[in-house]
Amino acid sequence: MKIRAIFFDIDDTLFPTTKFAELARRNAINAMIEAGLNADPGRAYKRLLAVIQKYGSNSPHHFDALLKELGVGRNPKFTAAGVAAYHNTKSTILPFPEVPRTLLKLREGGYELYVASEGNSVKQWDKLIRLGLHNIFHDVFVSEDVGETKSKKFFEKILARLHLDPKSTVMVGDRTEKDILPARQVGMLTVRITPECGGKGCADFEIKKMDELLGVLEKIESRK
Repeated sequence: MKIRAIFFDIDDTLFPTTKFAELARRNAINAMIEAGLNADPGRAYKRLLAVIQKYGSNSPHHFDALLKELGVGRNPKFTAAGVAAYHNTKSTILPFPEVPRTLLKLREGGYELYVASEGNSVKQWDKLIRLGLHNIFHDVFVSEDVGETKSKKFFEKILARLHLDPKSTVMVGDRTEKDILPARQVGMLTVRITPECGGKGCADFEIKKMDELLGVLEKIESRK
């Protein structure tokens, strides 16, 4: 079975998003306190998580809402301190160590590489550019531009646009509900990347690190 194209999620697939997000948010809280905010760092962090849960991760007003939750009210100095620290933390993000060389090997092997991601298009492109991976992919598909949440329709639209047979494609991601299930529903092969692989997942394959994908592709393409 010949694989033509491979699709990748971004968050917690190409780089450790969860760890980065926690670091950036804690740095933001600390910066706001250094700017004069009277708050306990641990309590403020928990309140910030509640704000993000309430308004969504793409809201541009998390720190204003946090100040309101803390009973402080609007304070541009505190908000600016949080925003600056959060964005300064972005300069520290790096892909998982195995990702760049694995992607390059795949390109050299003749595979078409695409991103299939949920979220805000500018934010997702920002991640790829900061990671230094934006020029490796043949194209990038984000739910905001596709016009569908990451679902069966999302993948159907992408495959139709690229004129790809789903049986010749692989989706690589970490989330069962967003990356694996909808891709399987359209007939794509799926690889779930997780540090705790070996459980009873619903992906066709599970790997712990990105470079294991090369062996998975060998298995797939050795099938008659």
